[in-house]
Amino acid sequence: MDDSDEPPVILDEEQPPAGATADGPRAETPVDAFVSGAAYAALALLALVVAVLGAFAQDWTLGSVPVAAIGLVAANFVFVRLAGWAMGARLGAVIPAVVWSLVVFLLSVQRPEGDLVIPGTTPGYVFIVGGMVAAVIAAGTTPTRRPAGDWLTRGIGPTRG
Repeated sequence: MDDSDEPPVILDEEQPPAGATADGPRAETPVDAFVSGAAYAALALLALVVAVLGAFAQDWTLGSVPVAAIGLVAANFVFVRLAGWAMGARLGAVIPAVVWSLVVFLLSVQRPEGDLVIPGTTPGYVFIVGGMVAAVIAAGTTPTRRPAGDWLTRGIGPTRG
């Protein structure tokens, strides 16, 4: 076998990183889009479960201190922040925050029969308002892997680095 049949080995510092082309990062394939969508759907489903379980547990108190509601607010902050970190984008934090807020809002609305899950008590208000504030703070402070504004300027030109 002749050595000239093999492609030359290029040892260049300017080679693109693995998974990227010379023009930039590799394009997203349909499989990548499906996996990302499934991950966001899983986060939304998990946020629904967290909201429902929290709605039924928020009324536990220690004397007059709503310890369960306070703990659930902290857990909501951690959940939203971890979701954003795991997805590497602020959207990963926003989706569970929005789903959690919608579910909690629906469970706090009184039905025509007079039933509701989250009553207008101190633990209920701490859970609703505190959880929403915690979710907004967690989503707003979630770092992203891409530079700010990359979604708007993607493909226009080189970025500062």
